[in-house]
This record gives sequence, structure tokens and C-alpha cells, in this order.
Amino acid sequence: MSSENCILNEKEIIPAEEVFHESCRKVLDGYISCTEGERKDFKEHAYRVHKIVKAYTGDDLPPEAASLSLIHDVADRMFNKKSTKYNDTWARNAADALYGFMDDEKISHEQLEYSASLLADMAKIEQSAAHHRRQMAEIAKEESNEDYRKIYPLVAERHRGKVSPKQWAIAQPLLDLDHMRLEMDKVNIEAFIIKGAEIMDNLQYPSSKRESAVLQDVLEAESFYAPILEAMGYEAFSAELRSVAKVRRLIGQGKEGLVKSAKETQDKVLQVGIEKITDKIFGVNDGTINYAIRKDEDSGEYSTHMGEFAADTKYGNMLAGNWRIKTVGSLADKLKGGDGIMDIVGMMVISKDRETTACDFAHFIADRLKEFRSVCARNKNKPIYIQGTKEYVDIVERNLRELGVSSDEYLVKIDTDEKCEKRGYSIYEISKVTFAVDVDGVEIPVEIQFITKDERRRARTEEVSHIVYKYLQSQGFGKDNLEGETARQRVERMKIVSLAKEVLGALHKRRYDMKNSKNTGDLGLNPKSLSNEDKFIESLIDLRADN
Repeated sequence: MSSENCILNEKEIIPAEEVFHESCRKVLDGYISCTEGERKDFKEHAYRVHKIVKAYTGDDLPPEAASLSLIHDVADRMFNKKSTKYNDTWARNAADALYGFMDDEKISHEQLEYSASLLADMAKIEQSAAHHRRQMAEIAKEESNEDYRKIYPLVAERHRGKVSPKQWAIAQPLLDLDHMRLEMDKVNIEAFIIKGAEIMDNLQYPSSKRESAVLQDVLEAESFYAPILEAMGYEAFSAELRSVAKVRRLIGQGKEGLVKSAKETQDKVLQVGIEKITDKIFGVNDGTINYAIRKDEDSGEYSTHMGEFAADTKYGNMLAGNWRIKTVGSLADKLKGGDGIMDIVGMMVISKDRETTACDFAHFIADRLKEFRSVCARNKNKPIYIQGTKEYVDIVERNLRELGVSSDEYLVKIDTDEKCEKRGYSIYEISKVTFAVDVDGVEIPVEIQFITKDERRRARTEEVSHIVYKYLQSQGFGKDNLEGETARQRVERMKIVSLAKEVLGALHKRRYDMKNSKNTGDLGLNPKSLSNEDKFIESLIDLRADN
């Protein structure tokens, strides 16, 4: 065979994922071309959701899942009869567009089965999120807080009136871990990720004229989508979802000025660059920086900036961990409170064990902190803070003493054996410091935390995670109640902790099972979602038969 024929044949071979993506685009275009009355930016919304999925999950998802994000709304119009957007005409139009997709001989049976399952799961997830929101509203209504009762119609019903600035400010920080576990167990997590991207875009570009519908999206983002994404390990995705929810709340309160100020503050830090900031903090010239999301340098639309870093030190050890710049929503929320922002840049140095962590922390305090202006964190009268068991604190203090750091320079919180036993587990072990660093004439508040790999794991999926803390609070188990806790209350609290660990661990594992499946080229399906797939196919056939 000649080389010319080889080139010709190679040009004829189109990767299966590209064929699949093009088929999804045809479904989208086919539905739009014959449907009147849809949201004006229907197609733009689809492509924005696809872009969010790719930006915040990288190559984690099978390419077919990312492509299916283009037609999430087409499937919704056909299948989700509980949606306020469902009507017979749109359903038939969607069925026609999807039938051509399902009958496409260029798409494999495995891909079609995967598609039907994910598209059906998306409707199931949307219904689960709405059920969660209404259930949380019912619980809140029964509480003594009068504000919760006043906003019940806005949260649980189709309220068509205005939402007042005061109502926009009322948060319901409630979670239902059991509901999260049961609902996520029945679906493929790729579908959940796409729905998380959809609600993010809906908050950035609201399509409903009903203000309460936007507030409902905010509540679902805060108490359903963001916590699950965080548990999976998609911290950047979760942070951005919370950010846009906070921004939407502030806009509802007429505080657009705070959002503008927050964006200006973040822009100043971004102009300096995390590379320069990291090098200045650790006294190096060649620190390594990676980004957790695929940055779009042209648009600059993402307010979440986080990733990983590594930097060699003069005492011979390499420091490595995570960095993040505070999101616009989080910055604006802090500005609203009138307090100073102590951690526009946050860094977490993650070391293999306690001894290494203590050594890294002590060297930073002794060798680097004097280069910067120390700043006390809120409610603290010293910039250096250490907390943990006596064993952990002793190791850190010994390392500090050996480098000439006096105990007068830092605060300590020791978790006694008695408190550990009563709580059922030790508190989060951490050493941290707050200061301001000047780079190119811009002074930037920084907080650096030093922890071990084990503590990082506990903070993600175990008892000291933020999700567990918030859930315990919502159930009336605040940290201030520990001393007066009865034996029955302790049993109930530990049941909650055990449930939370089970749920968070399972969600975290689901992400890596999905990645492993993708890496092997196997479009793995959750067997428990097959009933959703069957209903989707039945609905498609029924609608086609009516035509």
C-alpha cells in the first residue's frame, strides 16, 4: 500500500467520541429548529454547561458523558413530566430528535445504553434535588425561627411574587445525608455532575422570570449539589457553585457593589499571579503550580482559582500541597459582614506524618514569617495557632523550640483525652499562620495550614469534615453542647457521624470508580439505574407511537 493511500485511509477514520459528539449536536439543533417558545439562550446554555463540565472535571468523565451534557434539556423536555417546562408539543419534538440519535447506526449499542441511562438519571436527580429542598423547608418551618416560616412559600411552592432583600438573605444550611445517600445510590454520578453544571449556569444566567425559582436554585446549590460535589473531591466545582449562589443572594439584596468590589480585589491578586505569590512566600524562584480547573484565559469567567503547588526550601525539604484564591462570592460575602479578609490566598502544606508536618511548620515560622507582616486571624490575638491532641502539640512545640521560637509567639488548643473520649474522636490536627505578603506593591492576606495526609483524608470524608460539622449543627449537635450531652444524645450523635462517614466515603469512591472505568474504556453503568433507563426508552417509544 502506498503512503498516499495510508494518509487517505487515516483521514477517513474519525474517533468514536467525535462521531458521538456530532450526533449530540444534531439532536440539539434538530430540537431547536422545530420548537417555539423555548428559552432564548437554549443552545448557548447547552454549550455553556458542556464547557463547565469540561473545565471542572477535566478528563475524569467518559467523553460520551461530556457530550450528553449538550442534550440534557432536550431529554428533560421529553422525559421529566414533573418539570414545569413539560408540555406535549415539546415532548414530541424532543422524542423526534432523540429517536434519530437512538437509531443512529454509527453509535454503538453500549453508547446508546449508556446515553439512555444518563439522560434518564438527570431527570431523577432534578426531582431528588427538588424533593430535598421541599423537605428541608418543611423541617425549617417547624423550627422556632420565624424567618424560616416566612420564606416557606418561596422555598417549597410556586411563589410568583417578589422576593424581598431580607428574604434573599435568609439561608437554610440544612443537609439530609440519608437522602443524599439513597438518591445518589440509584444514579450514575456522571449525570449528577452534568446537573451540577446546569444549575451553576442557571444561577449565572437565570432563565425564569419567577424570582422564587432562582432562590430555589440557590438553595439546591447550597444544600444538595455543592456538598455532594465536595464529597466527591471536586473542591473547585463545589466552591464555584457556592460562589455563584452567594453572588445571586447578594444581587437579590441589591448589593451588586459588593460583588464588583470583590471581583476587583480578586483581579488584583490574579494580576500578580499565584506563581509569584508562591515564590515570594517560600523564598524560591522555581515553584511548581498546577490548576485544578482548565482555565479559560480569554474569557476569565471562572472566579474559582485553585490547584496544587510544590516548592523546594532552603533547609532541604520540599513543601507541597494545595492553594486557592478566595472566590468572588466568598469575598463579597465577607465584605458584607464588614470584617477584614484574612485569607484571600489560602495554602495547605500536606506532609506525610506528624514529625514532617511539625518540622515544615517550625521552619516556616522561624525562617520565613519574619519576611512578612504578621496578621492575627479573626478572634485570635496571635498570628500562629496550633490545635490537636497533646501528643501532636508536643511534637510541634518541640520543633519550634529547637529553632528558637518562643511559646509567647503562638496560641495552642490541646484536645485532652477526656474531651476526645467524650466526643468519640479527636479534633482536627492543624498548625496555621496568617500574614500579609507584598508582591509588586500589592499586599495580599495569606493563611497557610500545615497538616498530615491522614488529617487531609479525615477533613474530606470523615468525622472532622465541614459537611459532618454542618450536618451535626443542623441536628442540634453544636460543639458547645458537648459538655452537657446525655448518653442517649451521644449515641444519636455518633450514629450521625457514622452515617456521614459512610456517605462521604461512598461518594468519594464513586468518583474514582468512574475514572477507573473511563481509563479502561468501559462505559460502566450503575445497575441500580437500569429502571430509569427502561422508563426513558418506554417514554421515547410511546411518544413516537403517538405521532
